[in-house]
Amino acid sequence: MPINTMTISFASKILGCMFFMFFTVACSAEQVNSDPEIYQVTSPYDFEETLMNLDIAISEYNYRIIHRSHIGQAIRDRGHEDFPLATVTNFCNISYAHELLLMDMQMMARMSCEIAVWEADEGVQVASRLMDEHYGSEEMRQFALRMNRNIRKIIEATTL
Repeated sequence: MPINTMTISFASKILGCMFFMFFTVACSAEQVNSDPEIYQVTSPYDFEETLMNLDIAISEYNYRIIHRSHIGQAIRDRGHEDFPLATVTNFCNISYAHELLLMDMQMMARMSCEIAVWEADEGVQVASRLMDEHYGSEEMRQFALRMNRNIRKIIEATTL
């Protein structure tokens, strides 16, 4: 059976798509979620070790834990014993909060001061919502860049 140019062209397109998909997956292995507002990484540790690492990382970056919601355990306690563990940790650096709120009090509703940790088939996930780096004044944008850098570093320190 002779191979024509259409067959070669189709095959090259398929190979090109496969290479692109492989390259995309390989390059985005660290960050699991493709939503630009969410930074998410898979932890190499179990759930409890990941939470302990998170506590240390939050402290090392000069934040304090304000509250922790053990949502997965609460669901288990209501009779769903096999539900995955899931916890949301709220934290704050009062100096940063003060700086932000002097710029715009509405930012209280947009502060990204929480990190979620949950069990999933692909491993323990660690994620946080990032601040909008395109909102408000230049001062506000620079603040968002700095805070997002801190959030990413906390998550990376948690999952190293």
